[in-house]
Amino acid sequence: MGRFARQFEGVYREISRDILKFCRAMNFQPTRQQKELLVAIQRAQMGLESNWIACKSGQGPGKTKCSVYAALWRTIQAVDALTVLTAPTQRQCKDVWLSECRKSVEKADPVLQRFIKVTKSKVVIGGRPDWGIKTVTASKEENAQGYHDPNMTVICEEASGIPTEIVTQFKGTLSNPNSLFMMIGNPNSRQCAFFDCFHSQRHRWKTLTFNAEDTARDYPWIVSPQRNKDLEEEFGRDSDVYRIRVLGEFPHSDPNCVLSSEDLEKVVDRKRMVAMAKIPRANRQLARQFGLDFARYGGDENTIFRRSGNSIVDWRFFAHVDPSQTVDAAFRMQKEAHWKDEDCWYVADAGGMGQGVMHMFYEREKQVVEFNNGSRAMDPDYDNKITEAWFHFARLTRKQRCYLPGDNRLMQQLSGRRYYVTKKGKLVLETKDEYMKRGFDSPDRADGCVLSFYDEVEAVAHITAQQRAGYELGTKAR
Repeated sequence: MGRFARQFEGVYREISRDILKFCRAMNFQPTRQQKELLVAIQRAQMGLESNWIACKSGQGPGKTKCSVYAALWRTIQAVDALTVLTAPTQRQCKDVWLSECRKSVEKADPVLQRFIKVTKSKVVIGGRPDWGIKTVTASKEENAQGYHDPNMTVICEEASGIPTEIVTQFKGTLSNPNSLFMMIGNPNSRQCAFFDCFHSQRHRWKTLTFNAEDTARDYPWIVSPQRNKDLEEEFGRDSDVYRIRVLGEFPHSDPNCVLSSEDLEKVVDRKRMVAMAKIPRANRQLARQFGLDFARYGGDENTIFRRSGNSIVDWRFFAHVDPSQTVDAAFRMQKEAHWKDEDCWYVADAGGMGQGVMHMFYEREKQVVEFNNGSRAMDPDYDNKITEAWFHFARLTRKQRCYLPGDNRLMQQLSGRRYYVTKKGKLVLETKDEYMKRGFDSPDRADGCVLSFYDEVEAVAHITAQQRAGYELGTKAR
């Protein structure tokens, strides 16, 4: 300790006792919420608070930055002290957390910069190989084993995504009274050890919440108030999305529905049809589009929805027919509407039964998007493409920017489909099977309607060309 203290030129003892003085030496001014967490860590160090601390946060208040300063301060408390930083993925450990740590050290007092070195995989203090912060991914139980240090700190980033068994393993390594265990992250899921910190195990934990509304009010340059307002308008204040991303609260015990019946009731007034039919896409082109969903089983329906602008102007449902007959019916609807092939698009469910009829679109030289529900969404907030399509459609209904037929079965299917938030914070629509297990018929009409409003046809137009070329090559080969 002597050599280290001398090189710190008398600063070490002051900043090691006071975490806020350490932050000033790092040229970091914490927000009110960040300061509350940092002070709780110092009080735990002094034996005045629980040494198990859990902090749930909305997006934006600076939870990762705060955990960086907490980890660094804890690690300089004693020579060769060990801090373990864990997160669900290697990217979160290295590309996000260590990157934030590196940027923080670059802003620090030069004296501190000489003693804190951030490498690609860890943080080294005082040039001593056993003194610092190690990063491990929370993917296997053995990654949480074998760590022993009287001054050990464990920080779980993105704590909702860390399995309970790994959290239990870390708890077993923290028997020393000078240890510290901190879990921090967005409250994405109720089915995790992080949720238990605030509920069944709350008596053991010091718990805090970073609310992005408070941050936007007091520090609008950190979190934009408009960002929060946009999320409220898009999803609703009581939605799981707003609760998690803004309020820093866990999702409801029951999953939310993507669309509300109140919003749907406002868009079925037939007087709206003509006005909505004139609303163009973002590229100022008027949409002429078909959405097709094909039956999987005998009792399911094949559905066709024809959309002009933002209005559904024609729709057909078929039970107990071959999907090829549904495609032929869609082609007849196009002909009756006098729509040219180059002016309209088909968005067709290409999974299951739909895969067997995709060739019909290419043979007739139609513009088609092969829509696969489980493929990757363009927006990383969504777990898959069908979820993205449903939420895009929900925004239109919430803003009353579309017209739908007042079909009772369609309304029931649209208003009853639920969504969940994954442990990674992504939104995911419940599957057809999950929906049907709740006692409903297959939501074929709802999916067909949603596909007709899928507005990424231009972004994936090149795929159609590639698929057509592949089909023609296959034809020639035969």
